[in-house]
Amino acid sequence: MSIAPWFLTMLWAQIYLPAAKDILLTVIGIACVHLATNLFDDYVDVIKELNKGKALCNIDFGTINNKARLILNGTYPLNKVVRIISILYLFALLIGLYYTITVGGWIPIIIGVCAILCILYPFATKYYSGELIVGVIFGPLLMSGTYYALCGLISTRVLIISVSVALLTAALLHTHAIMDWEYDCTAGKNTFCRLFKNKENAITALKVLVWLSYANVITFVLTGWLHPNNLYVLLTLPIAIELFKSIKDYIYIKNVEFVPRFWMGPMEDWENIKKTHMEFFMYRFYLARNLCFLFCIIAGIACYLK
Repeated sequence: MSIAPWFLTMLWAQIYLPAAKDILLTVIGIACVHLATNLFDDYVDVIKELNKGKALCNIDFGTINNKARLILNGTYPLNKVVRIISILYLFALLIGLYYTITVGGWIPIIIGVCAILCILYPFATKYYSGELIVGVIFGPLLMSGTYYALCGLISTRVLIISVSVALLTAALLHTHAIMDWEYDCTAGKNTFCRLFKNKENAITALKVLVWLSYANVITFVLTGWLHPNNLYVLLTLPIAIELFKSIKDYIYIKNVEFVPRFWMGPMEDWENIKKTHMEFFMYRFYLARNLCFLFCIIAGIACYLK
């Protein structure tokens, strides 16, 4: 998911004709931080379970939770995981240092805030804040950092659109948490979703997150801060509506046929998903992911072609 906000920002930065090496370095740095943080989160959760006296082969994060799969199936031994995390963060740090030297200014501040949030993220489920932390990282921090590295300045319009991206990123994780409600309750995980006490309220919160992302764009287009072409993101509205309908069905209707449509965006490996009977989960997850992904792609291309 980190690539879509980067793509949007990279296209908006083309007005300043950034160098190809900078485009490549920024996407590599972002990918390294994303992969390292995901792996660090998995590592921390596995260590927590091991500290409870469980054997690695007996750790289970729920049937619809694919967490730490590569650690639990033995693909990556725990000592190798630490090395991989360290190498990925080192690459990202070196790229950050390069831009601190060549661009300076806001780069070390953005890196510092992002580093703190990445470290806090594995522990965020104690404080109902995991979704919000990821939203801030993938939205304002990632996008303003990329734009500054490519152009040497902070863009108000990038910050504005990054708020919508942050809201949709949080909505993606919130959707996952709604479907993982029972496991999270059993495991004592305090996701943002659980702040709302029940699934019905959590679905209302999901709708608020998504509608606010659209309202943000519409408001700043009408006030002249964003180009009118940004309104093309409203083309993703059918995906949002289908997500609302489908996530409500998840609570009240169990026997639902899932039929991916072209306008919903890519739903890769669908036939294998059906064979494992995971379509009830992946259909909703894909909708939430594609909503954010296509929002970024459309906003990026529409304004690049203006």
